[in-house]
Amino acid sequence: MNFPISKNKESGFSLIELMVAMGILSVLMLMLTGLLDAVQDSWRFSESRISQFREARVAFDVMAKNIGQASLNTYWELKDDDEDGLFDGYYRTSELHFLTLKASQLGKSATQEPIGQAIFFQAPLGFSNRYRNLNNLFNGRGYFVAFGSDKAFKPSFVEAADRYRFRLMEFRPPAESNQIFADGQEERAKNEPQAFTQWFKQGMSVGDGSFETHLNPLAENILTIVVSPRDSLETGSGSREDTYSEIAPNFSYDSNDTAQSFEAYAQQIPPLVRLTMVALDETAGVRLEDGSKIPSGLVNAVSGAFQETRKFTEDVERVSKALTDLKVNHKIFSTLIMLRSSKWST
Repeated sequence: MNFPISKNKESGFSLIELMVAMGILSVLMLMLTGLLDAVQDSWRFSESRISQFREARVAFDVMAKNIGQASLNTYWELKDDDEDGLFDGYYRTSELHFLTLKASQLGKSATQEPIGQAIFFQAPLGFSNRYRNLNNLFNGRGYFVAFGSDKAFKPSFVEAADRYRFRLMEFRPPAESNQIFADGQEERAKNEPQAFTQWFKQGMSVGDGSFETHLNPLAENILTIVVSPRDSLETGSGSREDTYSEIAPNFSYDSNDTAQSFEAYAQQIPPLVRLTMVALDETAGVRLEDGSKIPSGLVNAVSGAFQETRKFTEDVERVSKALTDLKVNHKIFSTLIMLRSSKWST
């Protein structure tokens, strides 16, 4: 008797098929791992850049906000040019002051060496150590970059070596130490126009404390700031990108300047200020630190730049390239600030 042979055999993968599948799976896993590592590196780099420049970004916003509140409270006064007792016209005057200048004009102190440009102004910021709820008190305020140690700002309980860095400094005296009205006392007594020149250096004769008493660092690793007062968005070429300033072609502006070429702008604050700041990361600060000596490479990167507003765009590109060549991670902040209290007229 013949029995039928069953043809139902168990099916499965051969060893070769399993090896091929495992090989493909391994390749896919390697590709996925590499992609994941790349995404993580990119995220860490982005997060690092954000955290590195977060302090600089906050300081830049604070500076821009306060500059936007600058004021002069300008008014018209009668003038008698030939002193014949008959008034010949009017002239603008103000007890307040707005100026941009080279930071080196502030003078080098024992702990700080100002670098680049500086801006000083008066604004109703309401900062006082004595009076409360007087939010419109006028304060002197100023910003500049200085190189020096953190000895003056370091808490006494911190036992660490001094850190020498470029820092964005804020001149922030309280309203009761505002010296803007002191310099004009002699002129007012003679019924002459006031001339305010040294209030921003905060001498010891009036108010509390000295210039350095009211200095506070806003951010570290700020290489320079550039302040360009402007009277319009566009000049000459008709382009919004044109950065030439007619009222401050060399970046310097003084509301008390009554020279013939500047008389039409005297006792006024500009309607616009282009503010630019170059920030570095802490890694570069550590790598280029040389004790109390200013890092020559960083100084050379901005040396000769920002002397003429006509070359502003070229200078920004040149400074950025120089820092890139030094392998310095950096970020350049720039904005156009509208000064709300400006009543510009020529």
